[in-house]
Amino acid sequence: MPDTLPIKEIGRDAAKASSCGGSHAPTTQSPLLWDSLSYFGSKIVPGFIGLISVPVFIRLIGLNQYGRFAVVVPFLMAVAGASSGWLAQGVLRFYPSAADSRAIKAIFDRAVTACSTTSAVVTSLVLVTVLAGLHYSILTTLCSLAYCVSLLVYTVVLSRFQARLRPRSVLRREAIRSICGFVFPVVMIAITGRKQFELILLGQALAYTIACLLRSRWTKATEVTATVAFENIQADSSSTAAMVRQLWRFGWAVGLWLLLSQLLPMIDRWTIQKFAGFTSAGVYSSLYEISVRSFSFLVFPLAQAAHPRIMRSWNEGEFATSYRIIRESIVAQLIIFAVVMAGVSVLAPRIIRLILGFNDPAAARMLPVLVVGGFLWQLALLLHKPLEISQRTTAMLAAIAIVVVLNTLACLLFIPRYGYEAAGYVMVSSAVAYIALILCMTGFCVFRAYSALAESC
Repeated sequence: MPDTLPIKEIGRDAAKASSCGGSHAPTTQSPLLWDSLSYFGSKIVPGFIGLISVPVFIRLIGLNQYGRFAVVVPFLMAVAGASSGWLAQGVLRFYPSAADSRAIKAIFDRAVTACSTTSAVVTSLVLVTVLAGLHYSILTTLCSLAYCVSLLVYTVVLSRFQARLRPRSVLRREAIRSICGFVFPVVMIAITGRKQFELILLGQALAYTIACLLRSRWTKATEVTATVAFENIQADSSSTAAMVRQLWRFGWAVGLWLLLSQLLPMIDRWTIQKFAGFTSAGVYSSLYEISVRSFSFLVFPLAQAAHPRIMRSWNEGEFATSYRIIRESIVAQLIIFAVVMAGVSVLAPRIIRLILGFNDPAAARMLPVLVVGGFLWQLALLLHKPLEISQRTTAMLAAIAIVVVLNTLACLLFIPRYGYEAAGYVMVSSAVAYIALILCMTGFCVFRAYSALAESC
């Protein structure tokens, strides 16, 4: 095979370190800004739909059924996150650059397809076994399986567009997915007359599937290129296997990290449901969804635009550029948080009345706390980037594992005594603990100018 498969490693061209000064500052800010705005556009429709879906679903199926939905969904998202997150992050970390040969790109596509298929099969087997062991009904099991597998595939599809710096493709799919994810459940509940949370799961699974099936000129062109490449080369199995191993070595810890991070809201809601009932779990979950969705609506587009640029700059030897993008993103998040927090503090009672349909002083007090927690977790995603780019994913996993243990103990200790209000403060404390662990592991290197020592961070 004439084209060998170079496995990218951190600092793969140490000689490029001398070019890591500030010469690229003017050229990265503008593309990052425009990509952020494009990803922001991809969140306008989902953000609006997310805000109206919570009160609509509560009124359609009731707080009790919505509480059951809110308890099950974090578990399914945790499973889907573990199954797809490792691969999606691997795609973002190692996606071939324009300078790589067509053979390498074709092998990469082949490896991602193989990993996606394997993940979907394994996830289906594990999920069915777990739900059967928990004695869930056949309807719940089938709807949960459809939701989990469709989310898995959708996550990988979006990561490929994100790695290619194609925010408009992400925008189209997110808009279609969010609209269908709201319309389909409402229509199915209206037609069947059954107030069951399973119908919401099924409707959203159909929405993810439709968004995945949406084709584009770019997608077809990529497939044609890959096909031609495979016709022109003899891609041996060892090259594909090497790429799969590289993705797995980087991603397995990230997948477990995503699984544990998705367990955090599930632990909160399960504890509330156990000691205060499904209605209280439904109230807390609605507040959590509104606060987290509202903040991520403004902040997550920035992370979506920054992540592939951070990884691409590092892979190309532009180490200082990677650190600068992280710092600029942190500053932007702080500014957005200050504005959002001011608005929520003033309008909290009105927001609660709109969501729940009645006044709840405890919920009004809780909303700003959840916004703070949402901000801190978004900030944490940027602060652990030095560990990601240096492929120290096991350190990230160790930090989140410690936080999950602390979070579980805090929930069991405080929620039975103080009710669902304690869950918000536990969430904030968990985020602070994770940030503290990450900063200790990296030696605060994200806040320092790049130097030769930064590689060791």
